[in-house]
Amino acid sequence: MVTSAKDSRIEIRASLETKAQLQEAAALSGQDLSSFILDAASAKARGVLLEGTLIRLSDADLDVLEAALDSPPDPSPALVELFRKHRNS
Repeated sequence: MVTSAKDSRIEIRASLETKAQLQEAAALSGQDLSSFILDAASAKARGVLLEGTLIRLSDADLDVLEAALDSPPDPSPALVELFRKHRNS
């Protein structure tokens, strides 16, 4: 993990029970509370951001995609020429 200067502050409010739970979990993982919360929040953020980049297809659209992948069109003459030139270089 790349570390950079920590020059920004994040403040949160939590119940005493939540804070105690987080402190216990942080201690069990060998981290201080701030590092534990930041690591957990960063992991969640990465997951949310990744989820936003996924492509979702309906069953019908998936069938169309699979059919296209199973029977690709013949290569165009330009593509054939490009591969020929690459193979001979």
